[in-house]
Amino acid sequence: METKKIQNRLKRIEGQIRGVEEMISVLRPVDDIIIQLSAIRSAVDSLLIGMVEEEIETADRQRFLELRRTIKRMLR
Repeated sequence: METKKIQNRLKRIEGQIRGVEEMISVLRPVDDIIIQLSAIRSAVDSLLIGMVEEEIETADRQRFLELRRTIKRMLR
């Protein structure tokens, strides 16, 4: 995944987080905040999966094993 694309997605996620901060400060209903937090989680998961998939496509055996260990640690 190219760096610029990753940076753009991170900026969108950052904007979503700022939006949730604003929602909290103006006392928006918790249901609305939960929905936005779920959207943020989905965006982060999507970015993570894209990065891992791309890395796997070009990985040699050693790199693949390193990624596997990293993913196992992440899922604990």
